[in-house]
Amino acid sequence: MVKRIWAAVIIFIGAIVFILISVLWIINPEGKRAEICRKHGIPFRAIIAHRGASFYAPEETEPSYLLARDLGADYLEADIQRTKDGVLIALHDDTLERTTNVAAVFPGREKDYVETFTLAELRKLDAGSWFNAKFPEKARKSFSGLKILTLEEFLRIAVGGSHKPGIYLEIKSPKRFPGIARRLIEILTRFGWIGGEFSASTGGTDMVTVGISSGRVILQSFDPECVAEFTQYAPSVPRLYLYGAEEIEKAGWQTILRTAIGQKAGFGPSGYVAMPFKNSEAHRAGLFVHVYTINKAWQARALSLFGADGFFTDRADLLLEIYGRRPSETIGNIFAKHGY
Repeated sequence: MVKRIWAAVIIFIGAIVFILISVLWIINPEGKRAEICRKHGIPFRAIIAHRGASFYAPEETEPSYLLARDLGADYLEADIQRTKDGVLIALHDDTLERTTNVAAVFPGREKDYVETFTLAELRKLDAGSWFNAKFPEKARKSFSGLKILTLEEFLRIAVGGSHKPGIYLEIKSPKRFPGIARRLIEILTRFGWIGGEFSASTGGTDMVTVGISSGRVILQSFDPECVAEFTQYAPSVPRLYLYGAEEIEKAGWQTILRTAIGQKAGFGPSGYVAMPFKNSEAHRAGLFVHVYTINKAWQARALSLFGADGFFTDRADLLLEIYGRRPSETIGNIFAKHGY
């Protein structure tokens, strides 16, 4: 009798799981999602290296991006800000205190915003030693003394290997940097990332070729006005409207939905709010869904069922494995190859 009861319970649970998965597939059908991505020139199940391979190296630095590129990530993601003398750089935080030794080099200025520093001043900072101190198990002597990258240095890394990843750029705090969206687009155009020649073929090779395809650049922002500027100045470039629980609470889901659809911007939810019915709104409008920031296998598998078409991740190596794209080189070999 007990065995029969347990068997019935297992069958019932199995049936519920089967029905749930079936409903998820119906709400966000994989074939339709893949076709949406194809129309935007974006790979389906895109792996986006969040600040590079930032689980293994200091974020938004040369070794982080070199590792992500050579592992085979589809996109290198960077946060764009502007120095006092007008140079675009890759840096996430508004201030320098978390990821540099600014307190030692410029005492009293550690809480000053990035735009109060010139590029020459930023070049004096160590952007790598903090990582060694915080993660001693992953520390490398070669990380000490790393420098903040300019946008142009970041672009050179993206094109410098056998893999050709695309670039995924977020303008941080755009209201602090009037005109930065237009300036970013001008630079990307000058370097051939926007409006340049590209190969329409992305098949028949184990090498990543997103960077020579029509979907080579994606622009993103939490700020709806900034997303609108992307639409205005680069209408042919895919764009993403980022949001999380805070944005939904502040603006309301319907406002976010109208903004994304109105700007024809992909949906960029945090993992906590990337729910199936919300994702289906994007797919019904012909838009893609890229979820941030996913670093666990179970999260990626669950959110794929929920309708995610790609993931921002600090662990590009992990997601590559999940999707059967095992890197041809080890992390240690890649670091050694580049002198790290």
